[in-house]
Amino acid sequence: GNFHADDVFSTVLLENLYDNITLIRLTEFDSDDKHIAYDIGLGKFDHHQAGYDKKRANGIHYCGFGLLWQEYGREYLKKINVTNIEDTFNVFDYLLVNMIDAIDNGEFDIKSDFNVLTVSNLIELFRPKFNEDKNEDIAFLEAVEFAKIIFDLLIKDAISKVDSINIIREKLPTVENKLLILEDYIPYEFALFQLKNDIEFVIYPSTRGGYAAHTVPKRYKGMTPKVPFNPEWAGLRNSKLQKESGVSTARFCHNKLFIASAGELEDAIKLVRLSQRAHKINSIK
Repeated sequence: GNFHADDVFSTVLLENLYDNITLIRLTEFDSDDKHIAYDIGLGKFDHHQAGYDKKRANGIHYCGFGLLWQEYGREYLKKINVTNIEDTFNVFDYLLVNMIDAIDNGEFDIKSDFNVLTVSNLIELFRPKFNEDKNEDIAFLEAVEFAKIIFDLLIKDAISKVDSINIIREKLPTVENKLLILEDYIPYEFALFQLKNDIEFVIYPSTRGGYAAHTVPKRYKGMTPKVPFNPEWAGLRNSKLQKESGVSTARFCHNKLFIASAGELEDAIKLVRLSQRAHKINSIK
């Protein structure tokens, strides 16, 4: 029958974990000790049975993929030689497993005037259309091959994010007045929110030369900064920004006030301090 991201990614996990495994797709199955049955079978990996209420601390119930990840995730990470297994296990759960569980259980809703494609939506696109003659099992295997790419990319992303958390954690003692300065750019936003700190700005060397100063949003992946750059600088560049700000090597300020840049580190810091000061004054008003 119709497949979902739940059973597709469950299959990916098990095929990645075991070098020799046979997949059997059934509509019904009585669980036994010889097979791993998921999404059906009334066993430990079937979340459809009466009275089922196993859920995370955030209230999202585990579906088949979530239950399998809890059982086999650490074993898989050990197999691929991940060094920080527990943190990577939790970050991957956050990045992918939690989302698939929430959507499969009907515990997640996207409210938008345009179509938003999630990984779960993309998996459903592999289903045979009502007006085409295509074998459901063939379509399922195609979805599995696609999901393997997503799975592997997000495993790498989870490992990378854990590394960035450890680096940012070591940098926190250097923070002054809610400004984090990085000697080299690393993806920092996920780490900042995982570490639950009050940092307002991050400065790092820009790939275009000089230094970029970036605001920190109020929520992860949000666009509203805790403290914006000065509204008077919106969209200004070079001499116009330098005249308006009084910062000699100022180069650019985004018209949405979430990023600015300067030629020198000291000037990037000045842009941040001026914005913090102005925001504080405006907040008092």
